[in-house]
Amino acid sequence: MKTYIVVLIAALSAAIGESLLSFGMRRYGSMDLAEPSHWLALVLSVVRNPYIFSGVVFLAIFFFLYLAALSWADLSFVLPLTAVSYLFAALLAKFFLGEEVSWYRWAGTIIIVIGIALVAAGGKSRTIDRSFSGPSGETFTGERGTTAGVDHRHHFQRE
Repeated sequence: MKTYIVVLIAALSAAIGESLLSFGMRRYGSMDLAEPSHWLALVLSVVRNPYIFSGVVFLAIFFFLYLAALSWADLSFVLPLTAVSYLFAALLAKFFLGEEVSWYRWAGTIIIVIGIALVAAGGKSRTIDRSFSGPSGETFTGERGTTAGVDHRHHFQRE
């Protein structure tokens, strides 16, 4: 259950972050990235524009929550669940940014939500065997230590 809650909060953070970036860049105006001086202006816009800065903060929140969720569940489970951010983004685009969201976009968003529901209904979120092979064929085994039922370390040992 904690994975679902964290992924939901992460997806909402991502959608809010993307919406803030969009709002901030609309206020900033169109950029010509072929011009090298515009690259510096783009980087500086992160600290000068509070909407862009806030968007980056929300995307950082998403990133760290996503890392936590990946520590609890498989990538093939977590990543599709984060796609609920598309639904949140469509809603924010319509009601916060005032975008005209066509029925084609809504239909595509609904198809994504159906896919998310299929993944969520698919059962277990973590593969039992936590060992995996590295790029050169060596095997790694996940090992967890606990103190009073709380995980305090996680590392992989070569076998």
